[in-house]
Amino acid sequence: MTEPRIAVLGAGANGASIGADLIRAGRDVTLIEQWPAHVERMRSDGLTVQTPEETIRVEPEVIHLCEVAESRRPFDVVLMLMKAYDARWAAQLLEPHLAADGLMAGVQNGMTARVVEEIVGAHRTVATVIECSATMEEPALVHRHTPVSRSWFATGTLPGGPPRSARRRSRRCCGIRAPSIISTTSRAPNG
Repeated sequence: MTEPRIAVLGAGANGASIGADLIRAGRDVTLIEQWPAHVERMRSDGLTVQTPEETIRVEPEVIHLCEVAESRRPFDVVLMLMKAYDARWAAQLLEPHLAADGLMAGVQNGMTARVVEEIVGAHRTVATVIECSATMEEPALVHRHTPVSRSWFATGTLPGGPPRSARRRSRRCCGIRAPSIISTTSRAPNG
């Protein structure tokens, strides 16, 4: 089985932080970002995430939002970390690049699950709640306030949501440790 291809759409503070965790875990991740200076700095200098515990540095594959149209390989999982008010156009932008059996998760504390469902269908939609706090004041440097060991996001499905096999596949590719938890670390919440 080939490594599932993951897109992190919106590589700002939280998106870049989660993307760095997935990259460090050996996943096939592409960060997609709209801030040109941030994209260029990540391409030239890599991405640094400073946490209360450590400094993480990764060399991400990163593309600018306008380069999505050039993508030829579909994504198996899209983690959308745009602002909630950008969810509709962002989901529409990535929908043609989502694999037929792929999943899209609006990682915005469940606020955009119905919008994503309208765009990609319930069978490809995952709802999420996140526990990760980060800020970014300059390109390619994230200050993560939630310790890595305490960061997580939980997933759920809507009625008519993805089949169990798709949920299992997403858990494997994103490092989910429990049936409803995507954990980019070795620790699930409250455990």
